[in-house]
Amino acid sequence: MHTLRSLLVSALLLPFCWHAPASALPEPEAAEPKQAIEQFLGLTAIWMLEMEWTHAYANKTPRAEDFRNAMLAAGLQQCPADFQEAWLRQTAKPGRNYAAPVLRKYGVSLKDLRERLQGKLFKINPQVHPPIPLYDEDEKIPRMDPRTCGDPKAILNALAVLRAEVMGLTPAQLAQARQSIERVMLEFTLAYMETAICMNSGGIRESQVKALFSPISTEGCPEDFRRAWQHDLPFFLKGHFTGPELTLSTVCKKYGASEQEAFLKVRKKMKEWDIQPPTPQTQPAFRRDMQEIRENMLGGR
Repeated sequence: MHTLRSLLVSALLLPFCWHAPASALPEPEAAEPKQAIEQFLGLTAIWMLEMEWTHAYANKTPRAEDFRNAMLAAGLQQCPADFQEAWLRQTAKPGRNYAAPVLRKYGVSLKDLRERLQGKLFKINPQVHPPIPLYDEDEKIPRMDPRTCGDPKAILNALAVLRAEVMGLTPAQLAQARQSIERVMLEFTLAYMETAICMNSGGIRESQVKALFSPISTEGCPEDFRRAWQHDLPFFLKGHFTGPELTLSTVCKKYGASEQEAFLKVRKKMKEWDIQPPTPQTQPAFRRDMQEIRENMLGGR
């Protein structure tokens, strides 16, 4: 009998957030390097714009952490290994353009990519024209006047359509993919919370952890999400939920699925039901309560 214990995990305080370096990511399906890089950069630019205009709509200023998250949210694992390495270095030190030599190697022109995205955005809604933040080394970045970009809400709507186009999906298909991932992540969060809290109290057997995670089905989810799930599942079954070897978070972000939202939803339900962290003696009752919450939140799915 193997029991998982941890003195460091606090599932009531820490959401499951991780960022995987390129070396830890599973091998993607074969793709043209230039095409993969352009898709990644296009999605990253859209994420940046969505972040900035979402904050502008709420009259908030993005944090440095928000920018770092946006730079890693577009499916980096689909890109060649040398670009992944350069981009991760650039994410750590944004003022240094480590990616430029790799872009030249693969024949990627940020100017051409920017103009193509601007053309697509114009077709979606000619009334909005936020500047696409993609510039080659020898280009001068123009000043932006937010008053000339269009209505913030219209910009966000147009960017959502553009993001789907860049991913080769219709907006409806992207929404369906996001919903399927959110369903899995809600199930994951329920299993994660129960496992992590039990690890903190009296421990939990590996067979019990397996019973929580193994029934979770990724059927209907995008293929890259399913690959990431299969890659990470052995770590989850060992009670490992953070670390550079995990890959699921980046794929969730790519499709706009919020892990934080699932975490907050489960924690809110636990608070409403007045479920407290157990002692070793009360752990069986706690697990029964979590089973009831699981049935309540997943009922009808």
